[in-house]
Amino acid sequence: MLNERLSAAKKIAADLHQAEDAIDETMIRIAQLAATLPTVRRDINMSAIVGQEAMAKVAHALAAAGEVRQLLTDAHISLTATQKQIGLGARMFGAGVKPPEISTETSSGGVAEVAHLSLAKAS
Repeated sequence: MLNERLSAAKKIAADLHQAEDAIDETMIRIAQLAATLPTVRRDINMSAIVGQEAMAKVAHALAAAGEVRQLLTDAHISLTATQKQIGLGARMFGAGVKPPEISTETSSGGVAEVAHLSLAKAS
């Protein structure tokens, strides 16, 4: 039973890290586009209103990607708690580096300390 739980946790960790990497890559590409649009507009000496709607949509897309990234981070922290609930304790799945202790704000406005996230970066 422990081996099955460990195997499942490794699969979840690998998929989680692939999703985190994918959203980071998406954010990088959107940010590059957000920089290119006004640069090109300026380089070809076009009015500031040219392409403004497209630039606003790209900025909105970057903000939305940031929200997705936050949700994945929240899921990561939740999975760390789940890992402990199923008796796996703090384990590293892969060769990643655990982040230092972080603080997260609770819904009551206080600060909850979160120890090292145990679903470390999978290789």
